[in-house]
Amino acid sequence: MSHLSHRRFNLADTMSSSRSHRHRQSGIIMVIALITLAIMMIGAVAALRSMNASLANAGNVGIKRDMANQAEVAMRTAMTGLNGLTNPETDDTSRNYSAAILPVTPEGIPTVLVGTSPSTLDGKGVATNVVNLTTASALGSYTAPNVTMYYVIDRLCQAAGAFATSTCLTPTVVAQGGNSNINLPTGVKPLYRVTVRVDGPRGAQSFYQATMSN
Repeated sequence: MSHLSHRRFNLADTMSSSRSHRHRQSGIIMVIALITLAIMMIGAVAALRSMNASLANAGNVGIKRDMANQAEVAMRTAMTGLNGLTNPETDDTSRNYSAAILPVTPEGIPTVLVGTSPSTLDGKGVATNVVNLTTASALGSYTAPNVTMYYVIDRLCQAAGAFATSTCLTPTVVAQGGNSNINLPTGVKPLYRVTVRVDGPRGAQSFYQATMSN
């Protein structure tokens, strides 16, 4: 009897040890599953953020491209004003025109265009010249591009008054054709700079410049 009782005790101990081993295995598997799930969740969040960043960058590129296209509207308006000048030797605020070169920022942007809403360009222009494309009425039945544009024209001369090559920047003109012994008139004229500021959606802002002679 003593021998049989001893064998039953060993069998019960073995069964208890087997159950304990299975419990430990289940616990390890649960920990591994939780770690794997956490890694998958982190990867999913990272992929989602990357996708959102890509979409935002694509949207920003589209906005910048559209702003560059819309800047042509203000450029044409400025060129029309430049061609209509009656006296380029004096300022003409009705056309946002300065007969002398304007102070600029280190980036080369006229300071009159810097500010929250430079509609009058520090007295160099008028608010009615602001190109406002934020409402559909400005474009008829088309969707408004939601941009506001300010522009200024300045003659690249040290001061207003009569044009002189010693005080004004001029384009390089090369005489073409004819007899080399004859000095052909080149018709040197001053250079004019047109600067456009475009305020777009999402707080975007861009500047565009062009130089031309009239």
